Amino acid sequence: MQLSNAKEIVLHQNAEWTRVMTSESERQSLLRYGMMLIFIAYALRFALTLVFAGIMSAFVPYGTLYIVSSLVIEFLLAIAALYFIPQILAALAPSFGGKNDSLNALKLYVFAATPGWLGMALAVIPILGWLAAIAGGLYSLYLFWLHFADALTIPADKKVGYVILSIVVIGVIYFVIGAIGGGIAMAIAPYSLYHVGPY
Repeated sequence: MQLSNAKEIVLHQNAEWTRVMTSESERQSLLRYGMMLIFIAYALRFALTLVFAGIMSAFVPYGTLYIVSSLVIEFLLAIAALYFIPQILAALAPSFGGKNDSLNALKLYVFAATPGWLGMALAVIPILGWLAAIAGGLYSLYLFWLHFADALTIPADKKVGYVILSIVVIGVIYFVIGAIGGGIAMAIAPYSLYHVGPY
């Protein structure tokens, strides 16, 4: 997969899903695509954090070094999640009558996560960025719901249970990523109610 596929996923998801599922995509190609989008998302968040640091000081009590440290750590953990979340999705499938297919689970994850990663890139922008992040997250959930049964051959009567458990697991993982990122960043650069700047 290439970065151009991200646009197709957002604008023409049905045709793109068919292409992804029928193509001979290699695991490394899918991982590179996911890594590129995660890198772009966090790089933009990093840049926009610096641009909007003054505005953000009205909303959050954190220093810039704390925010940047948190973003770097979250980025590394998000890359790690790209490897193990699809494995978890595939491992859950047999309990719901599906197939343990880690490659298809990876296709599903990077496909469905694309709008969420794009929305996350803008999340630091006040108001409009938050709306973009929410819209991206909701669209990711929608894509996951549309295509998970096809990717992992989940029977219709087990779909709801699988989706609920998958969303809970992924939500917990990302909550832990945020908590770990914030905790380590606080150790590196304790936040201050009175200071937003380079330290």
